[in-house]
Amino acid sequence: MTVPIPPPPSQGASGRNKAALWSGVGLVVALAAGGTLLFRAGRATSHDGHEAGEHAHRDEPSKAPRAAKPAAPMEVLRHTDRAARAAATGDLKKARESLGEALMLAPQHAPALLVHACLALEEGNDAEVTTVLAQLTAAAPGSREVKLLETLRELRRAPGVSWQQGFRQAWVKLGRPDFRKSELLPGATPLPPDPTLADWEKGAWEKATSDDVKLRLALSTRRLDADKALFLLAQVPRLENPDLYLAVRDALRGESLPESEHERARKTFREKLEALAKAHPNAMQLQLLLLLGDTESGTELTAAEIDALERVAALPAWRETSFREGYVATRQLLKEAGVPDASALSMAVALRGINERGTWILRTRNVATRGSLSEEGRKRLGRITRDIGASMVKQTTVVERMTGLQLVRGGNTDMGDEAGRTLTLNQIQALEQTIGQFQQTAMERWPLNSLTEELMEESTQDELGYLRSFAAAAPTGTAARVGP
Repeated sequence: MTVPIPPPPSQGASGRNKAALWSGVGLVVALAAGGTLLFRAGRATSHDGHEAGEHAHRDEPSKAPRAAKPAAPMEVLRHTDRAARAAATGDLKKARESLGEALMLAPQHAPALLVHACLALEEGNDAEVTTVLAQLTAAAPGSREVKLLETLRELRRAPGVSWQQGFRQAWVKLGRPDFRKSELLPGATPLPPDPTLADWEKGAWEKATSDDVKLRLALSTRRLDADKALFLLAQVPRLENPDLYLAVRDALRGESLPESEHERARKTFREKLEALAKAHPNAMQLQLLLLLGDTESGTELTAAEIDALERVAALPAWRETSFREGYVATRQLLKEAGVPDASALSMAVALRGINERGTWILRTRNVATRGSLSEEGRKRLGRITRDIGASMVKQTTVVERMTGLQLVRGGNTDMGDEAGRTLTLNQIQALEQTIGQFQQTAMERWPLNSLTEELMEESTQDELGYLRSFAAAAPTGTAARVGP
């Protein structure tokens, strides 16, 4: 028996997996970068059977200088990791406690000193910042991380300069250093799972004040156990928000549910999808999922399905929900319930809500179909695919935008529109370059809660605009603008 929600095709390491290397509670800030972490810079991923062409190339290794990897006992690394997580999530008291343990064992441990400097900077303790940065400079001479913190402190002294503005200006001033392989920032050394994280998740679940809170906690959990999976399945009939429905579908992919529940899950999801599609007749996302979501990938489209796809492609909007509004609503609910790290947990839930299966099925079935079509039939299917993709490109998240561009590219290819295909390839490359520049900041690894909160606030309003702000002054020859 197959699982009720088959997993989507591999897209490389997801942002959630990367974040989990060091962040635990709420997956912390890496999720805040939204779709950016789902696409590795320099890779024009293709899922529609067409080659990415001249713009497909391998990731280039970072040329940024790397500090010497600090040698430290596991106990020191663990305390430092806990301090960094607590600092990133705004629990400064707990961060101080864990940091004290780390520095008591290893007073010159540079990664711990970096966390210490970030804590002092967060609290506005200028004298402490000066002292700790001097210690960090001695422990890691020439470190670009230290230079960035020093510059950030100076810029933040000016009235009205936000954390994001200060960080961005400091990073640009230093020449856009690549921090992805930093040995000072949290996450440099992969550690075994921290048992305190499981305790935290258990405590949060037990203290949850309603099923609505439990629903969000389950959707944001690191590992979904059988009890939480069954709880999520039980919530499906009452869900009226399409994004929450899609989030639960995503969470229950793979082996989360016992095999004995697979048939019930298929029936439950189908019935709810039919109800949601009826309630949102103009939402392309739901209508596409209703049409193709339960069909076999890689099989030839029937004439009736192509006719139905043409009607779907003519709908006015990809979806009728707002990524930003969903994030804000979940954050408010969790904050009112007293759940710590509400922003990052809310981001995790929101990101699940844009994972959808319909476009992947469409691409695989296009591959199986185009060879049996006449030239006019291929052009028709290409127009359908292009129009669906163009609707996705209008969304505010990079995940949807990139998926949409891939569909547009495939559609243009089937239509024989070489100019359109080339334009879309250039747009994909420009978007990847924008993502790649932002990734060099390693924003998800800096243990500054205010920076994290502003990141999520700005990126949920306009993720692409936020990313472009880091690429706005890119060197000549680097594409920083992506067309609609």
